Amino acid sequence: MGKAHWTLHRDLKVAELIFGADTSMLNLRHSIAELPGIPGWQSDFDLLLIIGDFATLETFTPAAMNDHQTFMRGWNERYRAGHSPKTALVCADDLKRIIPELWSAMTREGWKTRIAVFTTRPEALEWLAEDDT
Repeated sequence: MGKAHWTLHRDLKVAELIFGADTSMLNLRHSIAELPGIPGWQSDFDLLLIIGDFATLETFTPAAMNDHQTFMRGWNERYRAGHSPKTALVCADDLKRIIPELWSAMTREGWKTRIAVFTTRPEALEWLAEDDT
């Protein structure tokens, strides 16, 4: 996938990535792995992942999501220390939203990161901005 197209919103402490038509589970993992090397990234940033209209999600199988879960557990421990991080998943498509809802359910128990699924970006940003301390 090459370098991911992360947008860092420093004032919000949010790193944003939009899934395109070429986003597979594997290149999503590569994109997340690249994030700590992006100038301006800080471990107290939250993540905003937007599943675009053209994202196919065909590689987001239960087996691939289990592999991704193993990767994310280690990544979160290493790169998201010092706070209770949030990840907001945005998907407007009712059918495609099954995938992020499944991910949220898979990570509910014993997971460092709080994950929530939204239908719009403004809803997700509002949740990310809430002070939960």
